[in-house]
Amino acid sequence: MKILLIIDMLNGFCRKGFPLSLEDSTTKIENEIISRIREYRRNNFPFLFICDSHTMNDPEIHNPYPPHCLEGTIEAKIIDKLLPFSSEENIVRKNTLSIFFNTDLDERLSKESIEEIEIVGVCSDICVHYAAYECTIRGFKTIINDQGTLPLFYNQEREIHRMKKILNVSTVKECPMPNNT
Repeated sequence: MKILLIIDMLNGFCRKGFPLSLEDSTTKIENEIISRIREYRRNNFPFLFICDSHTMNDPEIHNPYPPHCLEGTIEAKIIDKLLPFSSEENIVRKNTLSIFFNTDLDERLSKESIEEIEIVGVCSDICVHYAAYECTIRGFKTIINDQGTLPLFYNQEREIHRMKKILNVSTVKECPMPNNT
């Protein structure tokens, strides 16, 4: 079974005016992510939103990142364009770079008998990279959608190349969607 993980598509990263807002507009990847969600639905595959949700006591707040995506704030909310696809049942909240630490993601993936994970979202040089690493070391076939991710600091092409080379991930172009119907 295959799953789509949508990483940190939150106002605090995808909209201007927040401490860790991306320089580039996320409109292009938003459209790609919607397309992927629809394809996953069509093929009866699950998808999850993985969302930063911090308190001021979380380890990464002030070291190394400024306060961001504090729980209950507009910054920590899924962007409006993707909100219609979300529900409490398909959201996993995280309070570190890790998508597994202090979350129930392991249990969810096990329950669905997941073997393959496609990752979209932000930031390809931080949370997406860590997510790809964590999925890979847990034995999942890991796929990065290079049209559905953007970096915060570095060059996107460099980040995708780095993940392919170091983490041995694939890209969507290399892994067509199987039919699960």
